Amino acid sequence: MQHSLQNLVDADFRPRAAREPVFAYAHDFGRVSSASVRYTIGSVQDPIVRYLTRQGVVPLQPWWRRCYGDIHQMIDFHFNDFDQTQLLASQFESQLNANVDAYYSANMAMTYRNSTPSKPTVYVNGTQGRNGTDQYGQDYIFDPDNSYGFLDPRNFSGIAVPDVQEAGVYYSILALSARQVMGAYTLAIPPSSGEGSDAKNGNATDPLMFQKEISSNGNTNTVDVMYPAMPFFLYANPNLLRYNLEPLYQNQEGGFYPNDYSMHDLGSHYPNATGHVEGNDEYMPVEESGNMILMSYAYYTFTNDTAYLQSHYPILRKFASYLNLYSLSPGYQLSTDDFAGSLANQTNLAIKGIVGIAAMSQIALVCNDPDGAAQYSATASLYYKQWENFAIDPSGTHTLLAYQWRSSYSLLYNIYPALLLNLSVIPSSLYQMQSSFYPSVSQIYGIALDSRHSYTKSDESMWTAATCEPETRRLFVNGLGHWLNSTTTDGPFSDLFETTGEGQYGGRPEVVEFRARPVAGGHFSLLALDKARKLRGEGR
Repeated sequence: MQHSLQNLVDADFRPRAAREPVFAYAHDFGRVSSASVRYTIGSVQDPIVRYLTRQGVVPLQPWWRRCYGDIHQMIDFHFNDFDQTQLLASQFESQLNANVDAYYSANMAMTYRNSTPSKPTVYVNGTQGRNGTDQYGQDYIFDPDNSYGFLDPRNFSGIAVPDVQEAGVYYSILALSARQVMGAYTLAIPPSSGEGSDAKNGNATDPLMFQKEISSNGNTNTVDVMYPAMPFFLYANPNLLRYNLEPLYQNQEGGFYPNDYSMHDLGSHYPNATGHVEGNDEYMPVEESGNMILMSYAYYTFTNDTAYLQSHYPILRKFASYLNLYSLSPGYQLSTDDFAGSLANQTNLAIKGIVGIAAMSQIALVCNDPDGAAQYSATASLYYKQWENFAIDPSGTHTLLAYQWRSSYSLLYNIYPALLLNLSVIPSSLYQMQSSFYPSVSQIYGIALDSRHSYTKSDESMWTAATCEPETRRLFVNGLGHWLNSTTTDGPFSDLFETTGEGQYGGRPEVVEFRARPVAGGHFSLLALDKARKLRGEGR
């Protein structure tokens, strides 16, 4: 029996789930021994963003119109460009693999000890416990009936999932992350008015880049979602970070935002980049002001674009003035981890502001303001000394989640930019202390974000991993890889999941599901750090 399509076009357009629309295609090859055919499926949005300017809210066209012309020319180019696109993708994949291998060739996790492995301690909670020795000569105990993961029998601290190569695990994490990052962004042609710092600096031909905060919110260019994604852009193409920051600068430097700190986002509902002219966006002033300063300085350190910092120096000074007032004692401000709840004087939030002030000292030097640089440097150093007294447990073993809350801890991921940007405000002793502490609170799928919950964040875990000694870094990396490989979740790559049980999405009692978010760019923390050190002429 032969079947064929009848060239029927159903003009009854309707949404999904109501007589589900289906596109069917058939290609008659005739009598052949082998053949292939290429189909492409895409969607077109034009205009792509609604954007606030001095002329009002204007629609912005997608960037492809400047590159290819009208929609028919774009589709023609897209269809015929497959081979070239495939080649470029293959080259990126090969380069990524080579960069991971090069990083790990110089940053291997060393053996835990040189002595002959001794007989492990017997420790079995369940019925299927097993003991062993990993490829580094480290004894371990493991009970699949609990959530402790692999433990060192000498002190019961966590060790990395054994018998897997960290480099291969890390490459797999990055390969899964790269497309997810870029899937959240669109490029648009700037408004014809030619306003903004790019126009002043002769870059009016560059696109504006807009990010959608996928799944956790619908915001446009959320500053604390752009910030954790930053390592990907620093590694792959720092100019993309500038394109993404530009709309935020245009809005705030254009007088559309009334507050003295950085805005939280550029619009509550993507694709509306219409800002918050009343200043009533989500209140995260230390978080976002620190983020803007650190992202801007990071872009400079990877490009040496002095004019960029100089053009934004006035507003960066305004953000820094706010950090001077509130970083050390941020009060009940929210951090990017707002889903975890509000908390007074969060240690990790305060250190972000302090690191931001330290970065501002370097920005001031670039902008020929030595007096400002000295003041920012002195403030950052003074605040750090005071922060140590508030933030470090009296035992000297770890930092606390909030000032002087002794039964608490958290991932101190906001010290990563100090390492990335070579800011000396953080002493090496703090990195070492935290690296030694994390294994004592590890679970099967990593280390919890903080002591209030059993869930963690993958991006913040990888930022933290980059600040640790190789053995602890391996614990983080292999833990995330183990979660990806072992859990029963059936959705896209989530950056928020339980470190215990089945590693399900979100937290309890309210399930918070973060799916396919661009913060996966934070997984590139190790490669961004490696690139930064090479640019500075340092050894790894």
